[in-house]
Formats: sequence, structure tokens, C-alpha cells
Amino acid sequence: MADRSWQLKQADTLLGTLTLDEIDQPWFRCHFIGTPAWDEVRPILEEWTQSIEAEEPDPPRVEQAMRAVDGLHLSLVPTGGGEPIVDFLIHVRGAQASFRY
Repeated sequence: MADRSWQLKQADTLLGTLTLDEIDQPWFRCHFIGTPAWDEVRPILEEWTQSIEAEEPDPPRVEQAMRAVDGLHLSLVPTGGGEPIVDFLIHVRGAQASFRY
């Protein structure tokens, strides 16, 4: 598999890099390396991930977490060039990230 990677950005701020490990349709499973700027948004993404992965998801909690993530205006920018992905779902747990678009 060719090395495919994306930069996770908030406007011009680089939050981290995702490098593709495998594709498990519809999810892209990646290795994630955060930058120091990641620490500022990490709690929002962690709350989102925890809310949807809960044994019994609480719809208001999920909705609130999704709004918070949407408010970050994140994008995934292919490192090899190409159009940024702006409409996607992402889960980050430590050094592992999954996204779909």
C-alpha cells in the first residue's frame, strides 16, 4: 500500500498527521501523531469519541459533542496534494485514528 497521509488542520494550524495503516470500509484506520496544538482540541475529540462509543449512547450527549467538533472547522489535507476533506467523521484514541468521509 502506498504511503498515504493527511494533515489534520484547524484553519492554518497543524494539529497532527494521520498515516494510513489500513482501510476497513468505510473507515480509514491510521497512525496518529499530534502536534503541541493537538492538546487544545484533544478534549473535544475525546468527548466525541467517548460519547458515540458508549455502551448505551446518550443522544443529547452525542449531539452536543458533534456540535463541538463541527465548531472546530477541522479539515484533512492530503500530504501528497489534492483537495482538503472538510466533511468527515474522526475518532482519535492515543496514537490511533479512524476517519470516514
